[in-house]
Amino acid sequence: MTVEFGVLVDVRDDRYGDVGDEVVRAERLGFTSAWLSEHHLARDGALPSVLVMAGVLLGRTRQIRVGTNVLVLPFRHPVQVAEDAAVLDLVSGGRFVLGVGQGYSEREFELFGIDRRQRGRLLEEGVGVIRRAWAGESGVTPRPAHDVPIYVAGVTAAGLKRAARVGDGLLVYCATPKDFVARRRLMDEVLTDVPPLICTGIMHVDEDADRAWAVAAPGIAYLEGEIASYGGNEPPVLRREDYLVGTPEEVARRLIQLQAQTGFVQFAHWMRLPGMAQDVAMRSLELIARRIVPAVRAGGGR
Repeated sequence: MTVEFGVLVDVRDDRYGDVGDEVVRAERLGFTSAWLSEHHLARDGALPSVLVMAGVLLGRTRQIRVGTNVLVLPFRHPVQVAEDAAVLDLVSGGRFVLGVGQGYSEREFELFGIDRRQRGRLLEEGVGVIRRAWAGESGVTPRPAHDVPIYVAGVTAAGLKRAARVGDGLLVYCATPKDFVARRRLMDEVLTDVPPLICTGIMHVDEDADRAWAVAAPGIAYLEGEIASYGGNEPPVLRREDYLVGTPEEVARRLIQLQAQTGFVQFAHWMRLPGMAQDVAMRSLELIARRIVPAVRAGGGR
């Protein structure tokens, strides 16, 4: 199987008008998927409406798949999700991918008035409702015309077991290669069979390694800080060597090693880090498409 490459689309206050053009560019460069993340109460206006934006991006493109990574299923009625996802499947010719997770931010659960302790149950039950709706068992229309994959995110041992039990694949976000390897090690400990693994993480390249880190580090620090704040944790201390940032050749070598260690079938990187100029991000995107993707595939990722 050939490893696929996608992009994680960063949508914030100052990005809503840019992301369509950026995803079109990614499609032209051969990336096969674009992923959208969901957040609520974000101070920077981070995207809360992933299905709406998925429809926008599907309308702008012709080949690339668009998925949610993730839609927090406990925040929505699963019948509505089944209906909306079916519409996206029909209008896009089968290019929509539903990625779901249980969520974790206490303030987001408080916003929706949902008991956070029930999130695992709500996720699992919700996936069941969606599958039954698409199978025609509950009279819900329309139904998808294609097999819409349901990928499920997992972090803890219990979450990974649930994701493997109810999903068609595992969604994993990690900022650094060592975190991916640790997550894969946990999968091997708790799962008999590891489903297809879709990894999203941070990657930025430049012909000059120092320049790559200089422009990427502020965005990485911002992301790490935001992610830590959602969980009520302290952000990590940034170390350049921990991240997939550098020249195309350096990053390709590390990504080849990571694929061998984890067996991911798809890797999607943060296409444009917070605060990064669009032209800088697009230059990195092109370098990844022209020099990293072929190198990884030639190095065994196929």
